[in-house]
Amino acid sequence: MNLKNLMTIILATLLFACTKTDPNQVTITGEITNPKGESVTFSNQDTSYSTSANEDGSFVISFNLDSATNLNFEHGVEHTAMYVKPGDKIKLSIDTEKFDETIKYEGSEESSFLAKLYLLSEENDFLGEVFYLSNVKEYKAILDTFREDVLEEFGTITDSIFIKDQISGLDKNIDYFIERQEKLAEYSDDVKHYMWETKELGRNFNFYAAMDSLNSEQFSNMLEAYSAKFLALLSKVTDSDFIIEAKERIAKTTSNWGDRKTAIDNMPQEGEPAIDFTYPDKDGNEFSLASFKGTLIYVDVWATWCGPCKAEIPYLQKLEEEYQGYCTITFLSVSVDTDKDAWLKMVKEKELGGTQLWADGWSEITKSYAIFGIPRFMLFSADGNVISTNAPRPSSDEIRGLLNANLGGLPNL
Repeated sequence: MNLKNLMTIILATLLFACTKTDPNQVTITGEITNPKGESVTFSNQDTSYSTSANEDGSFVISFNLDSATNLNFEHGVEHTAMYVKPGDKIKLSIDTEKFDETIKYEGSEESSFLAKLYLLSEENDFLGEVFYLSNVKEYKAILDTFREDVLEEFGTITDSIFIKDQISGLDKNIDYFIERQEKLAEYSDDVKHYMWETKELGRNFNFYAAMDSLNSEQFSNMLEAYSAKFLALLSKVTDSDFIIEAKERIAKTTSNWGDRKTAIDNMPQEGEPAIDFTYPDKDGNEFSLASFKGTLIYVDVWATWCGPCKAEIPYLQKLEEEYQGYCTITFLSVSVDTDKDAWLKMVKEKELGGTQLWADGWSEITKSYAIFGIPRFMLFSADGNVISTNAPRPSSDEIRGLLNANLGGLPNL
């Protein structure tokens, strides 16, 4: 056992001892198998608690709570729900290779319940085949069985507020599913079969991957094949009004994807001059991409409401820390939030570094660089040319190699 791990155990022991004198203190110790980096975060809309895991995936964190609350446990790009009460001493274990299937809690029956509830919900795809191909009576019976299974999972939980909130949320979801299924019942069986079959077919068309891997002609051929298969399924439908609407949707979908492919083909490629953009920072000062010419520029396009974006923040902060001695690299984050206050709040609370700019929605940067999903990371050379418009994420194993390779010829002034 190395010294760092021994110190973690000693610290955990001391923290557990401290809870005897502070009834509001929560202590969570964890063991992460196959850890994805160091960052471990427990957060909700109001607050966030973070720590770093050791190389073996162990960690300990302590914080105070005035009342019971829901928290998200976040590690890497994964997250899961917890319910934590003042005075809780929780032991958490997880294997990131099978995140939801392996998470276990000691000292928090409520968190264990939430983990089981997630797996039960995944096992029952209530908007899948059963939704489209069963009648209302059959569908309600399936949901009733699910409700009974969930109620059994409460076991020995005694927190009445937690139980009440969970049952309320469960019943609202069941009512939502039933309402949608009752509306679906207005359609004929052939239409419902079409809806189900096209939903399954749509899963086989990975447009995002195809846009990156296929040239324009190949992508156009794929869109034609997509359209033809949907039209073939539509030929089994007898409702003339539905047929007209479905054909319009198919045409619109293929046109939209064609436009996206055109945007990708038209954006600057590796070695070509970058397209400039200009946005304000939190103080209203305008900065453009060209403002940082002469440095290697690593751009993060993100938003406060984007879970995968927030998961990358600790890794980006670690990266910024590692390269803080280099004057020849700029870390530039561009938020596409429309809510400026939400952006300002997160910049302050998360102590976000680098240069933070606000794009006020899906503006010029997303059009110039064909950004349809976030986070998107890009890398630009010191002379203002594109290195990559789809650069590795901060959490990846490749990013440091890419940065170092392009920093090689720059003076570190």
